Amino acid sequence: MIIKHVPMRSLRKSNVGSLVDYLTNTQGRQERVGEITVTNCHSDRHDAASLEMLNTQSLNTRAQSDKTYHLIVSFRPGEFPSAATLRAIEARVCHRLGFGAHQRMSVLHHDTNNVHLHLAINKIHPTRYTLHEPYKAYRAFGELCDSLEHTFQLEQDNHQVRKTGGENRASDMERQAGTESLIGWMQRNCLEDLRSAHSWAELHQVLHQHGLVIQSRGQGLVITDGQGTFVRASSVARDLSKLSLERRLGRFEPPGAVRTAKPTRRYAPTPVRSRMDTTALYARYQQDRLARTQGRAVAMHEAWTRKAQHIDAAKRAGQIKRETIKLTMRGRITKKLLYAKVSQTLRSDLRQILDRHRQDCAAITARSQRMTWADWLRQQALAGNQEALRALRAREASRGLTGDTITAIGTRLVNAVVGAHQDSITKQGTIIYRVGLSAVRDDGTRLQVSREVTNDGIEAALRLAVHKYGTTIAVSGSDAFKTRVAQVAAHARLTIRFDDPRLEQQRQRYARDSQRPSPVETPSPTSPMQTVPPLTPPSDAILRSLAEHERKRLQVIRTPTVRRFEARDQGMVQFGSVEQIEGKHFALLHRQGDTLVLSIDEATYRRLTSFTRGRTFHLNASGSIRLGRGRRR
Repeated sequence: MIIKHVPMRSLRKSNVGSLVDYLTNTQGRQERVGEITVTNCHSDRHDAASLEMLNTQSLNTRAQSDKTYHLIVSFRPGEFPSAATLRAIEARVCHRLGFGAHQRMSVLHHDTNNVHLHLAINKIHPTRYTLHEPYKAYRAFGELCDSLEHTFQLEQDNHQVRKTGGENRASDMERQAGTESLIGWMQRNCLEDLRSAHSWAELHQVLHQHGLVIQSRGQGLVITDGQGTFVRASSVARDLSKLSLERRLGRFEPPGAVRTAKPTRRYAPTPVRSRMDTTALYARYQQDRLARTQGRAVAMHEAWTRKAQHIDAAKRAGQIKRETIKLTMRGRITKKLLYAKVSQTLRSDLRQILDRHRQDCAAITARSQRMTWADWLRQQALAGNQEALRALRAREASRGLTGDTITAIGTRLVNAVVGAHQDSITKQGTIIYRVGLSAVRDDGTRLQVSREVTNDGIEAALRLAVHKYGTTIAVSGSDAFKTRVAQVAAHARLTIRFDDPRLEQQRQRYARDSQRPSPVETPSPTSPMQTVPPLTPPSDAILRSLAEHERKRLQVIRTPTVRRFEARDQGMVQFGSVEQIEGKHFALLHRQGDTLVLSIDEATYRRLTSFTRGRTFHLNASGSIRLGRGRRR
């Protein structure tokens, strides 16, 4: 895992409300926003909590710095920590940084290959109204990650700091935008020549050959490409700092007269190294970007012209009304009142014209927003461009899926239809399909069930693997996952064969023993066999209380449908949660858009507390819960 602080460099843009809106915005993708948790606020709703944090920040009038602390906790590919683990990690991180009592909100995002947790923390204390800024927090991040990885048995990451801040930002830019940064380009093309220079003249000559110039600025040195891009020399390499260079070459000497020889190479933000040729695609991207820029200029000009025409028309209409009043009306007071009414109408019309113009400009900006190379590839892949999808998967940043995965051995890959039933596509070229409460990820060679790993999700992944790869399936991951895949394949009666002989034998044995046509959840080996005795149904007051609880959890205005379990509700249901009210125990189950409330005994309550939300099982007409073959609760 990695912990990263995202500083807000522009204080004017710092706003906890805008940050919360960004974190909770699904952006049209069901698989983007996961669990939302609010801590130390009076409301559980994220919109009300953001207002509460803004009010707390307004009570501190002395602080001039950013009052919001934005953290990202990112996990290794293939890791999907439970909700309890995420809450524990969040509490440990905030306590270590001194934010234990501060208002905060956490939002889990699933729209990349790395599940990551965003923390929006109010740096203003909720009772003392003082600002807390962690001192050199980056030093604690590595130690904190090592401790959390050991405590929660997460995959170990390398937390040694080997790059400068500028190098890290350049690497992030290359990974997110997909184009070379000036720092990265220099490290790959001229760093060794700069290190081998024995004088300032030789160093200036090497830089000139690459279209670069080094200048003195402040207490250090900067390197520019002459096109407006500047980087600190020490960000390219530590031995290029002003102190190191002057120790090696003597006192800094600025570049001499302008040279007539043209540079042999020049920096340009071209695509980073890839496993395929993207020259034609990048040319199309540049044409599209140019067309967007020109289209935006034309649309803005039309909007300004339209606004000016509407303003002139409104003013002419007002002038005509005033002339009419002057010629037809008598009485000074009457004219004065009518003139005032005309002026009021004109001001109202001008406000409406300006509001429409601002809306038009915002729509034009959103429609013609400049996209990075990686974002453009993702947009093209979503539109069905297979070449763009291959380019995403050929990037060096794309390492493929790991962990519990499904793939094929010895079969020819069949291209899936990009754009059909997928939720989104990541910048690594992983297609995310939505299946019930589960999500199936496809990186082109492997499939993975993420988030809530239900039997429906595993079955969907198997069917997709058969459609794409063929009937010979390979399963990677834990033994428990392999066993569950074999059970689902047998119960779903899929015509497949596992490449692992042992797993294939398990599938055949489950297929022979299976008596039910639909897959069921894998029973726990320690689950007791018991039947729920008849219990008192929940009262109307309890139903209203549970309905309000569900409304707050879903963060919606309209109260969801919550009713008692009835015999007609028998069949497969999805587990929601368990509640204890007035000494009685209840289970909240989801079926066909309704939330069912089932009375349960204390033993069943204790067992269901370990269930994850979305787990499916069977209910019979009497309310008996069937977890697996021969096991009831």
